[in-house]
Amino acid sequence: MNNRIAQQTETFMDGTEYGDASLYEFMHAELEKRLIKAEKEQRPLQVYCGYDVTGPDLHLGHTVSMRKLRQFQDFGHEVYFVIGTFTSLIGDPSDRETAREKRSFDTVMQESNLYTKQAFKVLDKNKTRLLFNHKWLQEISIAEILEIGSIFSLQQLLGRDSLKKRLIRNDLIQFQEILYPIAQAYDAVEIQADVQIGATEQLFNLMAGRKLQEYFQMEPQICLTMPILVGIDGKKRMSKSTGNYIGIMESPDEKYKKLMKIPTDALPSYIHLLTRWTVAEKERMVSALSQADANELFELKKSIAWEIVASIDGDIKADKAVSVGNE
Repeated sequence: MNNRIAQQTETFMDGTEYGDASLYEFMHAELEKRLIKAEKEQRPLQVYCGYDVTGPDLHLGHTVSMRKLRQFQDFGHEVYFVIGTFTSLIGDPSDRETAREKRSFDTVMQESNLYTKQAFKVLDKNKTRLLFNHKWLQEISIAEILEIGSIFSLQQLLGRDSLKKRLIRNDLIQFQEILYPIAQAYDAVEIQADVQIGATEQLFNLMAGRKLQEYFQMEPQICLTMPILVGIDGKKRMSKSTGNYIGIMESPDEKYKKLMKIPTDALPSYIHLLTRWTVAEKERMVSALSQADANELFELKKSIAWEIVASIDGDIKADKAVSVGNE
């Protein structure tokens, strides 16, 4: 294995989480093999992440998967930014203990424009292929849905923790929620993806994509799942509804000020998930944090906050944010 393949594998697997060491090792090996094969074929990997539209504003938690996409772009791979203009109408039940409110197609399309504007603060716009999944999912017939659905059991589709809890409580589970993983999995078939990126809570959906690709006699995608970013309290998941967030469109000064308040024990995840540093640089910074005195810790936090702000707003605005923050 050459150094370029080793570097890519290390970079792409950095920050991934599966809750299962054997699954991590499997995906690591599969990714390495796919990179070697693609290099021999002299082609880029087809990499994507899907984003359902749940509101007009994005925060740093949303950028975790975007930064992983950007890493693939920087190594020359083909990146697809898929807006779930169809799947948003269903609602992903993966992280929900209640059904999502139904959304109109017009609202989803309007907010999609805002999503892409914010995403391109992380992604290279000129190297990103923007897709809307209603363009293929709304064309699927009932006969095709029945055919595709036959490869999954009801027990599999209802086996996720979020749906189990609702079943136990006898809460409403809408029929379309059961079909959500199948709809999302079809994106992988349409794109003929080599790699799909998603949150750890979406692992079932990503694995469904592998299964559906195999059904269509495609090589199954590698699934890279990223942990949920904790919010500015360092405990709960980043969420706008709780005020526990840093918005992409907030001013650089505001981002920097909030980042400087992040508890020290939450900083390693911010380093691994939100910075552009190499894996070795990230590990050195995490090690330095664990050994720092009060003055050293303050300087390290400034470096981390500057890097995260600069990665979104640019070096000049990050420099200015540091100056304002030191006043």
